[in-house]
Amino acid sequence: MAGTVLAVGVAAAGAGVASAAPVTKTLSYTCAFPLIGNGQVSTDIAVTLPDAAVLGQPIEATDFSATVSVPEETVNGFDLLGAATVEGSATVNAVVTDGAGAAQDVVMQDLPVPSTPIPESGPLVVTAAGPVPAVTPDAAGDATVAVADTFTSKLTPKKADGSDTALGTFDLTCTVDAGQDLVLGTVPVADAAVAHRS
Repeated sequence: MAGTVLAVGVAAAGAGVASAAPVTKTLSYTCAFPLIGNGQVSTDIAVTLPDAAVLGQPIEATDFSATVSVPEETVNGFDLLGAATVEGSATVNAVVTDGAGAAQDVVMQDLPVPSTPIPESGPLVVTAAGPVPAVTPDAAGDATVAVADTFTSKLTPKKADGSDTALGTFDLTCTVDAGQDLVLGTVPVADAAVAHRS
């Protein structure tokens, strides 16, 4: 069932400022698996956000990764199809809201999901990583970086000989479970004139 290696939604924020702070967060998502039905996955998100930014300058997050754990009961569904590995890509969305309340979507398109062996027992654990597009806030103040409430993947389980299973390539949509804090952090954005004087 490995398929569910969806990288999780992470936002952008990081600018040409030298200092930066790593952020980690664990969130649970419910994914609609074909044939198997809904299954919950746990995702550990890691990203580095800048400590500060300047208005008018692009900011971006770095060192993004998402480690997804798919429970054994879901993985067993792939075993029944004769799948030995799973691979594909994931599209992750996030939101950066500037100090004036204006939100910008950040889309990490087609993050690679490397071929990962499906375990004979226990959870399937997969890590995906990739770049985060830069975003330029339109107002000074704290820019809030948050995970979007859904993400998608395009996954292909394969047999030991490299051939496709009966599932072929399928699309997977995952929705964050209710009651979780989706904020990854905030980045103070200074007015360019203030930043220049300091």
